[in-house]
Amino acid sequence: MMENAARSFAQEILKEWNSGNKNYEKVIFLCGKGNNGADGLAAARMLYGKLPVCIFCPDFPKTEEGLVQTKMCQALNLTFLSQKQLLKSISEKSPKIIADCIFGTGFHGEIPEIWKNILDSANISDSFRIACDISSGLYFCAHKTVTMGTLKTLLFSDKAKEVSGEITVSELGISSTIFEAASKNDSNIFLLEEKDIKLPLRNKENTHKGTYGHSIIFAGEKSGAAIMSAEAAMKFGSGLTSLLEFNFSNLKQFKISPELMICSKIPKTAKALQIGSGLGNSENPEIQKAINDFQSWFLNEKNPAAVIDADMFSYKELTKLLNSLKKVKGGRIVLTPHAKELSNLTGISSPAVALENRIQIGKDFTKKYPNVTLVMKGANTYIAEKGKIFIYNGGSPSLAKGGSGDVLAGMITALLAQGYTGLEAAITAVFHHGNCAKKTGTRNYNLTPKKLINLI
Repeated sequence: MMENAARSFAQEILKEWNSGNKNYEKVIFLCGKGNNGADGLAAARMLYGKLPVCIFCPDFPKTEEGLVQTKMCQALNLTFLSQKQLLKSISEKSPKIIADCIFGTGFHGEIPEIWKNILDSANISDSFRIACDISSGLYFCAHKTVTMGTLKTLLFSDKAKEVSGEITVSELGISSTIFEAASKNDSNIFLLEEKDIKLPLRNKENTHKGTYGHSIIFAGEKSGAAIMSAEAAMKFGSGLTSLLEFNFSNLKQFKISPELMICSKIPKTAKALQIGSGLGNSENPEIQKAINDFQSWFLNEKNPAAVIDADMFSYKELTKLLNSLKKVKGGRIVLTPHAKELSNLTGISSPAVALENRIQIGKDFTKKYPNVTLVMKGANTYIAEKGKIFIYNGGSPSLAKGGSGDVLAGMITALLAQGYTGLEAAITAVFHHGNCAKKTGTRNYNLTPKKLINLI
């Protein structure tokens, strides 16, 4: 398996060397004392004679496999650098490839100072950086990560997204299904792909607007958010879309598209409700009455559906509300918090919910609320339902703009109104929302909610 892992890693390095991107001078392997380092030594050995390679390995691997790889590299007289030679080589302006084979997925704690200084130099160097299995300590800023055997959940934390670059899976000569079967902790975690979405394409000829549901968006103190949600819902196939206006709504300051309807109470034709986007302070008695109307509708409707977003995560009695709503047979609820809102919802500190802990949070929360689909927004979006986790890793920085979440909430509402399950609606909307953003470029800074809606 180590030979297969090293061969795959070496092939990726060779591919980059021959790509013509840069006229590389050398390949520097940074090798730790575990099996990740042994993988690096083996890959360096395989590239010896094809490319100019050198190795920095302050402590040779102590495992049986690692000792074998060390002896073979020494027998071939591969170049081993001192720390001084390494830092000088990294600082040279000539382009090079730096291969990170220091720490694998089993690493915990702080990176030793010797490695931290080296990685700091590597990260700012004019080099192509490639990581073996995973970026060491999620500190090495890789352009590409070659992970071994199967994808690891740690690769999809917010921190990992910043440092992993392009992720490819290396074959180890063992089927990935065997790896997945052996991983009890990750058996209910899935990475979303294009084939998992179900766009609301209209394949039937004999239909009418009522066939595609009526979405109701609560318009609050900041009704611009509700308008964006409603426009997104209309764009994503909702047959009818209405803004629900209250005395505290500020709808009148906006020019509203004639495609949208405005109502003063929840209509009998309503199929899905959205509450929270720009709603306002829930301690306001009028807003509390609007929440009560929402609760009453959900409790008395057959197969009700709702999206709870934004300001509702500051509502102190949200847990009590969810406990009452989970009694409704066939009820579908989608919650769409970002990290701070998830912290409010669960009582867990913001730093904790922002990382890979969201997997366990999602499992625990949706086991407690079986009619809830939890969409945990972030650099990667985690969707949880009934203890299962679905990860979308296609989000881009262009979406980091006020209103992007309101667009997503409207898209989910539209799908619920069209009869989707909570999970189907969340997966399809999250994936398509991300795909729409990519059409403008993943690093684009001028993507606005209106542009995003037009791309739906």
